[in-house]
Amino acid sequence: MPATRSSSKQRSTIPEVIILSSDDEDAPPGKIRPSSRFKGKLSKKPFPITKAPGKDGSSWEREKSKLKQMNEHLERQVAGQRIQLDKSKKRLEEQSQELAARSQEINTCHKEIQLQQEKLAALEAKELTIDATKLDNTLSCNICTDLMYSPYLLLDCGHSYCEGCLKGWFNETLTKHIRAHPAYNVHRNPVPRDLPQILDTIGPYVSRPIQMQLQALYNNSRQPQPQYTCPACRKEVTGKPVVNHAVKDMVSIVGSVLGRPDTRRESSNIRGQQAGPFDGFFPR
Repeated sequence: MPATRSSSKQRSTIPEVIILSSDDEDAPPGKIRPSSRFKGKLSKKPFPITKAPGKDGSSWEREKSKLKQMNEHLERQVAGQRIQLDKSKKRLEEQSQELAARSQEINTCHKEIQLQQEKLAALEAKELTIDATKLDNTLSCNICTDLMYSPYLLLDCGHSYCEGCLKGWFNETLTKHIRAHPAYNVHRNPVPRDLPQILDTIGPYVSRPIQMQLQALYNNSRQPQPQYTCPACRKEVTGKPVVNHAVKDMVSIVGSVLGRPDTRRESSNIRGQQAGPFDGFFPR
């Protein structure tokens, strides 16, 4: 009997060892999986997945919808940027084409300018000469057939003559007129042609003696006047001839080229002379 007690005590002192597998580490708290020796006795049901505390399915759906909206917004922005980029590319191509056309026009203008400059240089390289003998007849007086070193222009017809020749022509006309009218006063004072109208206007405001004097002055001025005409076209000359400076300058050049300087001295060139060369024919 004592031997039996000792064996039972020995069996009771041997501890029971439970072996846990690695699957127990993933088990949720409060649920301990049985050991491998009890594995055959447990049912193979899927392990339930619990949701995180404080979160539900509706919040996850809201986050998903928000992300979807953000994605659509970004896609719209990208599409708009692509459209703007395409427009910018098209505008840039149009500007490039226009710039190329302008550049071609500028090149064409430069070529034209260069061509004109070459033509101008070619003309400048050539010695341009004028035959002075061809201008001799044009610049010569129709009366003396000499160069008009002191040309005067008749305003009524446009013809030009030497001062001396024109004075001689007018002097001949004046001489004939004096022979025909001995009472003609060369040094008369000019009287306005509309003096009768003036007398009618101022008559009521002036005395009778003054009116008579003015009328007598007008009657004396009505004496026949010399009829000066152009030596070529015979058109009446009503005013003093004037200097033709253009012809005078040309005659100076042509005369120096032909070796024919002016040897004559007209009366208008005399120093100290105050009166004009035609004052004796056309009173002031």
